[in-house]
Amino acid sequence: MAALRRTGRDVDDEVLAHIWPTRHENVDFYGTHSVDIDGELAQLGPDGCRPLRLAEAAAVSL
Repeated sequence: MAALRRTGRDVDDEVLAHIWPTRHENVDFYGTHSVDIDGELAQLGPDGCRPLRLAEAAAVSL
């Protein structure tokens, strides 16, 4: 942002507060999402839905 401001570009701090600067391994530079379809389908139960995560299991992973 400093480089943009040095060139005279107006960068509003209020807008910057809503920008998420990190990237994730499943999203590449161009915003394409990669998903392991077979892995996702393997997680489905017999009814075709994923099982719910239990609250204590979710708390442990945090």
